[in-house]
Amino acid sequence: MSTMFSTMNYGQFMGLLALGGGLLIGLVAVLGGLLAEIRKTEIAGMLKQDMLARGMSAEEIRTVLKAGMNTSCAGRVESCL
Repeated sequence: MSTMFSTMNYGQFMGLLALGGGLLIGLVAVLGGLLAEIRKTEIAGMLKQDMLARGMSAEEIRTVLKAGMNTSCAGRVESCL
């Protein structure tokens, strides 16, 4: 491995470094987005569970969840949760 780096010239090394950095940034972005989506789903589940524990009806839960959504999800609660 060290012989590979020692035989590279400066341009080749910088190209390899740029490629590796670009791939790493892409990987971090994808993993970050995935983890954020998982956390958002987890929080929504905990909210629903808490509302059920408080004795709220399904219609009351739907009303609360619909009130907190942006307008793009207004007519289709199930697909946005």
